[in-house]
Amino acid sequence: MFTWKCLILGAVLVIATLSTARPAQTLPEQDALPSAEDDDDDDDSSSEEKEADNSKPNQVIPPYWTYPEKMEKKLHAVPAAKTVKFRCPSSGTPTPSLRWLKNGREFRPDHRIGGYKVRHQTWSIIMDSVVPSDKGNYTCIVENKYGTINHTYHLDVVERSPHRPILQAGLPANKTVSLGSNVEFVCKVYSDPQPHIQWLKHIEVNGSKIGPNNLPFVQVLKTAGVNTTDKEMEVLHLRNVSFEDAGQYTCLAGNSIGISHHSAWLTVLEAIEDKPAMMSSSLYLEIIIYCTGGFLISCMIVSVLFYKMKSTTKKTDFNSQMAVHKLAKSIPLRRQVTESR
Repeated sequence: MFTWKCLILGAVLVIATLSTARPAQTLPEQDALPSAEDDDDDDDSSSEEKEADNSKPNQVIPPYWTYPEKMEKKLHAVPAAKTVKFRCPSSGTPTPSLRWLKNGREFRPDHRIGGYKVRHQTWSIIMDSVVPSDKGNYTCIVENKYGTINHTYHLDVVERSPHRPILQAGLPANKTVSLGSNVEFVCKVYSDPQPHIQWLKHIEVNGSKIGPNNLPFVQVLKTAGVNTTDKEMEVLHLRNVSFEDAGQYTCLAGNSIGISHHSAWLTVLEAIEDKPAMMSSSLYLEIIIYCTGGFLISCMIVSVLFYKMKSTTKKTDFNSQMAVHKLAKSIPLRRQVTESR
């Protein structure tokens, strides 16, 4: 009887040991599974951002921006019906919360037609098919109990309109520089369809500026490439200019609707020789005035001294003549008195 009890107890201990040695298997939580709604945003999240969120569990860290360089562009001007996404990648311990404001007030999905989506995994807000009423300032507030940070984006929605590119008046502007200087022409282009920008220089061919087709002869100096942006194309740099660089320059912008262009002139002057001290015209004028005044004062002083010296010489001659005359008269008188006596 005792043997059977020992065998049963031993079997129970073996079963218990095997059950504890086997690793426990748990089903993944339903919230951890990716949803089909988040699939369109997976390309924006990177493994680097996920690593930044894996901070030590016992460490206290106020909220901070994980990729501030991705937040440098604050002004977003987009055409109507586009999708807009603002991101505020951040981290902290404990994990901070994210909320959004529009124009300094609480921003809820029912505040706009179509609502919006918030992606907490990528710290972003997404608005589909924006309209002019969506213009404004959007502020993300990231906070935990140890601190709060915020960042503001400005959204400008441009209504679509079929027109050729619009060039800002007065640009590019005429330039006058000295030989060997650097020149920068700027051309601001506004276009709803993607514009194509070129910089041209007007040239002469066989002494003529106009071709047989009644169009000017031009040389293409800069044109859009695969990796160039509109901002880069809006500026033309000319370095170490020569007299051959003088002339007319044109900013040409075109889209599917039409073409627009503005022109400016470059004037190159002969370089002034380098001197130890470069003086302006006003400084030259002051020096001339001071020199002229000093010369006149010197002339006056010399004239006064010369006049005094001349007058002193005349007085000396007159006094010497008077003394001789008196002496000559006094001697005969004295002789006459002596003889009479």
